[in-house]
Amino acid sequence: MNKSQRWATTLAILFSAVSMYGQEHSYYDTRHEVAVAIGAITTTEVISGLADMTAIMVSAATTAVITGGNVSQYYSFDNEHYIPSLSAEYYYHFGKVVGVGGFMAFNGMTRDMYLTTNRQQSGTTEKEKVKAGKASRHNLSIIPAVKFDWLRRKHVGLYSKVGIGASLLFDRQKEDAEGGTDDHSTTVIPNFQITPLGFEAGSLQWRGFLELGLGEQGLVSAGARYKF
Repeated sequence: MNKSQRWATTLAILFSAVSMYGQEHSYYDTRHEVAVAIGAITTTEVISGLADMTAIMVSAATTAVITGGNVSQYYSFDNEHYIPSLSAEYYYHFGKVVGVGGFMAFNGMTRDMYLTTNRQQSGTTEKEKVKAGKASRHNLSIIPAVKFDWLRRKHVGLYSKVGIGASLLFDRQKEDAEGGTDDHSTTVIPNFQITPLGFEAGSLQWRGFLELGLGEQGLVSAGARYKF
């Protein structure tokens, strides 16, 4: 091997090493990441369901007492149309492990209100159920969070995250009858997200992911992530 060949070989080796280092360096220097996700069984969805059960039970019991048990009226809900839990998140990475940021999440539903009337006469019960209005609930959450990348490789990663924040619950119930009730209410509650296990896979910049956790992003969520 002559001198020029030795120089060419040395330059090729150096170029290859620099290229490989550059790829790894570029990956670990991705300080920012944004993601969108869809989840199921979130905190606000569970709370909303429990609130509905309580409201219906109280309404039925109250009207039965007022009328002496002969006639009872209460609202119930049917024909639900759900907006799944959608979230958008951002994290800034200070190093290979810790990222600080958070997410915004939204979910909701609309459904028909029905007025049910029970009449007890001569030992028999007559039941009448008619559509009486529309009800809706929309939940918006802001959760600051910390993410821990405990396995970070070129094409796969494993991580955990934890966050605490607040949710706004917007409720509305409107009767169809002219001059009927049109109630609005807004409730603020503390909320959280604990994700023990998150798995991501893809390219250096684009990743699909699946998460298992508890909180406002749901028991299970999936989505796409971009790192830069």
